[in-house]
Amino acid sequence: MQYDLIIVGGGPGGAMAARCAARDGMNVLLVERMKAGKINRFCSRDLRLGAGGFSSDTIPTDVKLKRVTVTIEVGSHHHRIHLHGLPPDAIIDYRGELNPVFNETLVSPSGRAFSRDPSDRDIEGFVVDKEQLMIGLLAEAHAAGCVIRDGTRCVSIDDSADGVQVRVTSDAGDEVLSARRAIVADGSFSTLVDQLGFNEGRSPGRGRIKFMNLVLDRVKFPFPEFRRVRFCLPSLHNGIVNMGPWPPGLFQISTSASVANDVNLQSILTTFTTNSPFSELFAGAKVVAKQACNMDLRPPIREAARGNVMCIGDNAAFAEVAIKGAIGCGYMAAKFSKEALDGRDGNAAYNDYWQHAFNFFSPQYNRRADGVKKITEALTDAETDDLIGWVEDRGFTGLPNDVVLKHREQLEQDLPAVCEKLLPREIDRGDRQAVA
Repeated sequence: MQYDLIIVGGGPGGAMAARCAARDGMNVLLVERMKAGKINRFCSRDLRLGAGGFSSDTIPTDVKLKRVTVTIEVGSHHHRIHLHGLPPDAIIDYRGELNPVFNETLVSPSGRAFSRDPSDRDIEGFVVDKEQLMIGLLAEAHAAGCVIRDGTRCVSIDDSADGVQVRVTSDAGDEVLSARRAIVADGSFSTLVDQLGFNEGRSPGRGRIKFMNLVLDRVKFPFPEFRRVRFCLPSLHNGIVNMGPWPPGLFQISTSASVANDVNLQSILTTFTTNSPFSELFAGAKVVAKQACNMDLRPPIREAARGNVMCIGDNAAFAEVAIKGAIGCGYMAAKFSKEALDGRDGNAAYNDYWQHAFNFFSPQYNRRADGVKKITEALTDAETDDLIGWVEDRGFTGLPNDVVLKHREQLEQDLPAVCEKLLPREIDRGDRQAVA
């Protein structure tokens, strides 16, 4: 049997692609090596609102970005996720936990703090049950006619003028499947993307980083409302320790480091919870789960669609595309796969979408993101207290890079040694003005 479309990977992007393609009348098969909807590694549950970035909230002007943004129609047990920037039918019915997360806050060793938004009632996003999100999308894909085979690993894809040959393996043995086209949504470290030649000319970038996450019960949360808290404690670790809610009704703390660094991240988190200025928050806590993952900080693949294959999501991205980015990629890949099957240039259309959907395609954004050294790498505990206290006292808000760049002259005057460590090289005048 030849399918119209084979999708490899059942994460949010692959599940959304399967739902969209099946609803558009395509004969679709989705293969997933895990049990459908199951996650066995550390994976973000944050569904962020707005168009802000991870390093800067300033909208780049050198590339006309068309990022997916989200609003949520909240019900008692049934919610609707609206994806703006996509066609009107890109709406997801979601029945899992929906936990609002308020103002993201940076905290110094002595407890000084400043936040991303001026109001502590500003909702940054929602923590969702990612497994339930995927299960719901896959159920809708199945209802629309998509065949789903979990417990099935894709070994290789051969792309030719006649279509694609997909070799899979499962408990039932090895098999070769045929389709007119394929969407590869198999996440970071994809061997398929490499086999198909998409990584040719792609540099290693900054290297690989590792993450460790502890899921905790019975935590004394340090703020009256749930928010993303980012602790800076350079004497313990030269990375941030992140804390926030975790479904269902739990909390998480996580941190990261370069894979080349032999630091034991679990030991860092254990010390943070038992012997740090913040250990009282975890006095009665219980570790429910431990999770880990790796991530590559590589330049994105610019042409993510060619021949009969589209690569979507983390396998073609710098670092990751996050939940809403993955869903957007899946939806548009399915639409443009249909265009390709109908004789139009679906690859060019998808590549155009891909190249305008994320900040990492903006050189201006990347310069701003790299222009300020990380606080925990550049400063001591005392200097971190000075910096965050300086920001708090003046009522500045925003992401650290934006605050430092926008108020550089004042920082240089008030805390010259701190400014020199954070900004050892000049930022392009145009970028500094854009932040201001």
